[in-house]
Amino acid sequence: MSLKLLKQSVDIVQEELQGSKQNKTSGKRSGSYNIKAEDKKFKPYKKNIQEVKSDLKTKDKKSEENIKRLLALSMNTINIKDAEKIVQRAHKGRYVKKIIPKVKQESIFTEEDFRKFEEEYFNS
Repeated sequence: MSLKLLKQSVDIVQEELQGSKQNKTSGKRSGSYNIKAEDKKFKPYKKNIQEVKSDLKTKDKKSEENIKRLLALSMNTINIKDAEKIVQRAHKGRYVKKIIPKVKQESIFTEEDFRKFEEEYFNS
């Protein structure tokens, strides 16, 4: 980590702790750091304090999301049926299809009704 980034991060932390903005001399020295970087033939990349703050916020958000996920995993909210499905799949190593029993289709009409219908249909 470069000295400049280290100083900027320290400034950000101090700013957050104090809560008040103060005049800083780091802004005056920023030009000299850029000149030194050009002399060394490095591509100078200048980070603003706001960019660094936004990076810190995104890291905090990611860590909060990870904590929420870990807490959700620690709570047991799985149904017994779902747990059995998971165990079955883990045991066999593949997806297990449900076996649906075939239901015999029963007719509303009796054989006598069919005979009457045949007689009426074919005889008329």
